[in-house]
Amino acid sequence: MSNLQVQLIKKPDAKYPRVNDVFQVKRAQIPNENEVKDGEVLLENLYFSIDATMRVWISGAKTYVDPVVPGNTMFGQAVSKVLASKSEKFQKGDYVIGLVNWTLYQIISDAKLHLVRRGGDIDDLTGYSFLGPLGISGLTAYIGFEAIGKPKEGETVVISAAAGAVGEIAVQLAKTYYKCKVIGIAGGPEKCDYVKKQLGAHDCIDYKNENLSKRLRELIPNGIHVYFDNVGGEMLDEILMHITDHTRIILCGAIATYNSTGEPYKVKNYPRLIIKRAVMQGFLYFDHPELFKPGQATISQMLKQGQMKIRYDIQNGLEQAPNGLAKLLLGQNNGKVVVKAKSEQPKL
Repeated sequence: MSNLQVQLIKKPDAKYPRVNDVFQVKRAQIPNENEVKDGEVLLENLYFSIDATMRVWISGAKTYVDPVVPGNTMFGQAVSKVLASKSEKFQKGDYVIGLVNWTLYQIISDAKLHLVRRGGDIDDLTGYSFLGPLGISGLTAYIGFEAIGKPKEGETVVISAAAGAVGEIAVQLAKTYYKCKVIGIAGGPEKCDYVKKQLGAHDCIDYKNENLSKRLRELIPNGIHVYFDNVGGEMLDEILMHITDHTRIILCGAIATYNSTGEPYKVKNYPRLIIKRAVMQGFLYFDHPELFKPGQATISQMLKQGQMKIRYDIQNGLEQAPNGLAKLLLGQNNGKVVVKAKSEQPKL
């Protein structure tokens, strides 16, 4: 058996992701446990999270992580199993989560990992949940509300990309946990139908086929109290015309701008923030480790009580990771995109 690796071979241009030609799959030797040094572990990477921010990482821009440059192995958050350890933190058989390379096997410093389970085995659904509702997607939604949005019972919360990985959790938290009126925004009747009938939003605006401002005036004439922004760009600009006094805008993502290769979109309606004494703030979920446990406890309880539904868009095999990312960036996914590293389909 060889060690599958996914490498970036060129920076994306204006044709990406419609033309998905920026990655290549390579095979290398599997690391030997004898190569593990003090403070390191040998991992088998099992489940990978596919996230829209990866589009920024491969653009060459410096963010909160170093960019992926052509020739480098792509990386992302994953659930992995420890196969060998010279770490005081982890032992053989532990399941951990962290930013790892898009490879099947890897030696890595224990400082980059967090324990998710000790002992026993985990099934696929449990692995996916550590990346979705109990991991980056769920914590991002919960922390966005707790740290910035602070929704109050009866307020109106609007959520863009409401059928996406973070959006679907934000909708259900806002409706059930915070007891707010929830309006989702999504692209296409199928996604809007899911947001309303499955996630429980009071309504959903199909931005591809409806006039966003007209529908906002109809649904919430008194304005938005909390806006959870996963899209940015022109949609954010339009939303600013519908805020009310002391609106809180949670800047979580800007997927509308990630594929832009020209001049970045410039928000024009920002003076509305002054007039309405509103707050607009960005965040990263790992800025608030104190909210991890309460967030996981809240979402876990909702899952147990059947108050939260999660969809996974599963890519079978690490070699499908580039397709999963392109699918997400094109808006063709249904729910959280995850990659099960080892395909169970027979090779032809």
